Amino acid sequence: MYCNKILKNICVIILVAAFTTQSANAFSFIFKKKQKKQDKVEEVITPEEKEKGKKNFSLEECIDYAINNDPNVRISAGNYEVQKSRVGQAKSDYFPMLGFGTGYNYQYSNSSGFTSSSMWRGSSRSNSNGYYQLNASVNQLIWNFGRTTAGINMQKFNRESAGYDLDYSILETVYNVKTAYFAVLAALANVDIFERSVRINSLNYERTKAMFDEGLKSRIDVVNAEVYLTDAKTQLIDAQYQYDTAMVNLKNAMYYTKDKDFLVENTENFDFLRNNYKMQTVEVGTIKKNGETQNGEYSAVLLTSGIQKQDILQNYKFNPLIIELSEAIKTAYENRPDLKSLKMIVRAQEESLKQIKRSWAPEISASAGYNLRYMDSQSNTGFTASANLDFPMINMMDIKYRIDEGKSYLLIARDNVDLSEKNINYEVQRYYLAMRRLEKTIPLMADKVRQTLENFELADGRYAVGLNNFIELQDAQTNYNNAQLAFVQSVFDYNVAREEFKKSMGVR
Repeated sequence: MYCNKILKNICVIILVAAFTTQSANAFSFIFKKKQKKQDKVEEVITPEEKEKGKKNFSLEECIDYAINNDPNVRISAGNYEVQKSRVGQAKSDYFPMLGFGTGYNYQYSNSSGFTSSSMWRGSSRSNSNGYYQLNASVNQLIWNFGRTTAGINMQKFNRESAGYDLDYSILETVYNVKTAYFAVLAALANVDIFERSVRINSLNYERTKAMFDEGLKSRIDVVNAEVYLTDAKTQLIDAQYQYDTAMVNLKNAMYYTKDKDFLVENTENFDFLRNNYKMQTVEVGTIKKNGETQNGEYSAVLLTSGIQKQDILQNYKFNPLIIELSEAIKTAYENRPDLKSLKMIVRAQEESLKQIKRSWAPEISASAGYNLRYMDSQSNTGFTASANLDFPMINMMDIKYRIDEGKSYLLIARDNVDLSEKNINYEVQRYYLAMRRLEKTIPLMADKVRQTLENFELADGRYAVGLNNFIELQDAQTNYNNAQLAFVQSVFDYNVAREEFKKSMGVR
């Protein structure tokens, strides 16, 4: 009996091995079944399936939404409008000053004194009058030797600085949305990886259990298969949590407060084949034993990890950013809005210093006025016109130290420009090197995915014909999963490094 059982098992293994030689991706095992059926893989309900029918947001749509809803952008826009108003206020010094007034005046007087005979004889006299008066005047500044012009120019440069601050705020918003968007795509790719891992481990568990029932595998293989299946399910839950968290972070970067959720679309350099989260039903092929019918007690079924294989590299194209470092640095100096803002502050400080130095200068102005007085049915009118040269009160010590203060502010502004240029040079080089490193790393990581996949397929085939144990199979699968996760992380890191590099150049 014992020899017959061994002989029976050997025949089964030979039958399975013969089938695998006919199809490189087909490995089989034998298990007992009491009635005819087809095995189906349990469907996993994932975030995308739950969110069926929700709107897809492209990266550009997310950026537009964020720019329109980011309070920081609106604050910067408000500051720009404030500076525009201050330019108008500075120009108003050259606008005529108009004056207008009207009123009624009443005066009463009472007097007493001596008579002509020098005798103390009391006498008194009272007088009262009232009149209406209307006044209108206009005063026009003609020239104050450039003091007002310097003030106007200073406010213009402050306005330009505020405009560049607005551009930089938008640049920050675009960068934050892009990095959060890439994090969502990476989380989705990881969900795909772990979802397939659950399916593969489910098949491996069912296969190992059936082979154990036939005496082809030990009980420890069944236990290990069950443990790894539990781990895979836990990892999928964690991956879905990371996806949910990434979506919250993206909404926060967009300042998206609506109740309705949305889905994201792939980008040029994050174009993984997206799992639809609803794998096709596994069609189980059968091999009938010699002399047995379709309704026989034993059937050989095809259940292998190859059925669940979805190549993460399929359709993925890598498009590196082609630019020389010297050109990138030059572009940064020309485009960086924060650097432009600092340069405008330098110009504003130069004009402020001019205004201080001209504070001693006289002011040439012209004025005209009209007066109407109506009293006791009589009216008097008058018109005046004048040209004036007014010298301000001068405190030489005050002017000296105000000039010294203005010079100090000007030096600080120039040093800020110099510091910003040095930091920009450093940032561009650092992010350029990081981006180039990842450009070289990604193809190698892709090769590793292909290599670990091939190793996993070989290990799966060896396990199906009893040439290795479950631990060796699971190690191969773990290496394949880790290679995919590392590849996704490399693609994410590259996209972030690329956006950091573009931001360092002042490019959205």
